[in-house]
Amino acid sequence: MAIDVQTVGAPMPSHNPPRTLTEDERWNAWRAKGDVHDRLVRRRMTIALPLLGIGVAILSYVFLGR
Repeated sequence: MAIDVQTVGAPMPSHNPPRTLTEDERWNAWRAKGDVHDRLVRRRMTIALPLLGIGVAILSYVFLGR
């Protein structure tokens, strides 16, 4: 009983060397990465700071308000 197996090869590697980025392209990529990080931090703080404020208000009421 013969099993028909198809071989799948990897694509031929490109013979072109990778293109190097210019200083302006690297700078723009670095700034874009920083912008993404800033948006992430702002989103987290939008959630974390109100929760922290509520926690502080509850604790101050429990320990100081009675």
